[in-house]
Amino acid sequence: MEFPSVGAHCDAPSCQSLDFLPYRCTFCQHTFCSPHRLPADHACTNWSMESHANSVQVCPLCEQLILTPKQHDSATILKEHIEAGCSNNLHNLPKVQSIAILCALPKCNRRDRVVQTCPDCSQTFCLPHRQPSDHNCPNIEERKRAVEAEAARRQEIKDTIARKLTGSTSGAMTTTATAGSTMTAEEKQAQAKVKAEAAKAAIAEAKAKIAARTSFAKSATAPSAATTGAAAAPAPPRVKKASRVVTVMKIKKNAVGEDKIPISSRIYVYIRSPVFPQLDDKSVYVDKTWTVGRSMDKIVEWLKIAVPKNEPFDAQKRFSIFHAKELDDTPTMLNMQDRLQQITAVESGDVFFLAPADWTWSTQ
Repeated sequence: MEFPSVGAHCDAPSCQSLDFLPYRCTFCQHTFCSPHRLPADHACTNWSMESHANSVQVCPLCEQLILTPKQHDSATILKEHIEAGCSNNLHNLPKVQSIAILCALPKCNRRDRVVQTCPDCSQTFCLPHRQPSDHNCPNIEERKRAVEAEAARRQEIKDTIARKLTGSTSGAMTTTATAGSTMTAEEKQAQAKVKAEAAKAAIAEAKAKIAARTSFAKSATAPSAATTGAAAAPAPPRVKKASRVVTVMKIKKNAVGEDKIPISSRIYVYIRSPVFPQLDDKSVYVDKTWTVGRSMDKIVEWLKIAVPKNEPFDAQKRFSIFHAKELDDTPTMLNMQDRLQQITAVESGDVFFLAPADWTWSTQ
């Protein structure tokens, strides 16, 4: 045994097995294993019918609860119950008081858990009879009289305020009407004529101000004959170059490159070559931390072009990258050992030309 001091042996004569979690019988105080822990399993000598508490069982015929009192055998009680026609030894459970409340209306026997108390008669009714008119509330007439009295009181207050306001304004209106009635027809006509002339003068003054501003604006914008000497020729229409942001967005649509290049390190450029005309519609993105030589090798690999062999090596015929801001600019050759981030002139939207180092761009 690896753990002889752990657990205990079962005291049942037919078992004697070692149990690491033994049970102690509360009647005989002996130790038993799990299969023999109950008094009936180990034939407990101190266990008797007096130790049984009241218990219940279900009758297989009527399916009702049968009460087995102390010091009685459950099988005997069940046999007596069946012989008596399932009428004796029944276990009557105490009645549970319902929380549903009966409606106070005499003709309604409805019980609900959700009820409402009438504020007039203070009685509880179900939801269908909760309104005073539904349960013939005896105090409904008093409620109506109180509501009517309150409405009459408010209306009286409104009428009093209206009478006071009408009395204070009627005097002023009467004075104005009297003053207007004393004016003759000739005086009224003269007064209307004066108002019309004043309105015409104001309109004429406004038109004069607008004409003066318009003439001043024309004189300021017209070219001077002394400075030009002749009629100014129409300026040629400006040719607006595409915005750098728009150019980069167009390149990104079809640009070729490696996905592992961080977005913050990418430089998007057009690819052109006088040796390979099929590259005129190509675009790539390279890592700005790369050298010009590595970028050249990657572009050749991505676009799958065959660079002419330079054997024996001749620096003048080495395939190189030429840089230009626009397609119509003259390209300049980049040093193969320089890193792109060190060349301040290189940025997204530029053009890379692939050509031999001795290529003469003026003769293209």
